[in-house]
Amino acid sequence: MKKKNYDYIAAVEKSIADKYGKTAVQDFRSQWTPEQEKEYLKQLSDARRSADKRESPRTNPNRTCSLCKTYSFSGRDDLYMNRFKCCYFCYVDFVHQNPKAWEKGKRPTQDDMDMILRRRKYGHGTRNN
Repeated sequence: MKKKNYDYIAAVEKSIADKYGKTAVQDFRSQWTPEQEKEYLKQLSDARRSADKRESPRTNPNRTCSLCKTYSFSGRDDLYMNRFKCCYFCYVDFVHQNPKAWEKGKRPTQDDMDMILRRRKYGHGTRNN
């Protein structure tokens, strides 16, 4: 590990202070009060709560695919969930082949769903148990 050259660091700080003022090289904590710390922590907490509320599954109940019943955390599924009420994989397996039939209300049978879910589970064609 290289040893720090404190003379060089001091020279750089001095040139920055000459050009931009003394506050540019001060440690920000030297001016930080306990009240400011408390206010900052409150702002962080409020921001976190706000973000949690926006991302909460309770505020967006349609994250479960209507066909395979899996819950999606994927942003890729947003379009398909909103438009077709199914995940990306169900879209590829059922909707993409015949979107007009899907719009008219045609849905896969339970046997079709079982076969597709088995295929997804094992990663290839159907498999007999």
